[in-house]
Amino acid sequence: MGKNKIKEGDPAPSFKIESFNSGMIDLSEEIGEQKLVLIFSRYFGCPICQLDWISLLERREEITQKGAKIFYITQSGEKVANKYVSTDRVDFPVIPSSKEELYEEYGLGMMTAGTFLKVKKRLKEAKEQGIEHGEYEGWEKQGPGQFVIDQEGIIIHAEKGWLDIDAILEVL
Repeated sequence: MGKNKIKEGDPAPSFKIESFNSGMIDLSEEIGEQKLVLIFSRYFGCPICQLDWISLLERREEITQKGAKIFYITQSGEKVANKYVSTDRVDFPVIPSSKEELYEEYGLGMMTAGTFLKVKKRLKEAKEQGIEHGEYEGWEKQGPGQFVIDQEGIIIHAEKGWLDIDAILEVL
């Protein structure tokens, strides 16, 4: 599959990766029972990603109540990720990836113009909530995104940009 070519209606690229908190995740084995929500963050030190993380934790039940399973992909390393995973009692897999792995597989390259335009406003929100920039991990220009995969393994929602839980809920 070509770079940045993933769209709704395409089969979801499969992967098999050791997660930080749920053992080995084989996406092909997860397909079938329920819809899958893949959330691609950047890394835990990113203040906007921290805002999105807080929002996800506050609203994850809305997603799971609709019968979907969440997978969270980050560029963070084990030490930083484990701090968040253990502190926030995370009950969904948190999966490490470099920009060459899953981000590229799912067509997420450099941040889109639309994503970049929201940075200033979102950083202001983060600052107002007392969120500071943590460790820099991974590729700084990495674009975030989200995907929903149906029970047949087809992508039914593909969006580049900061987390949009309402858009996810609409397709569930």
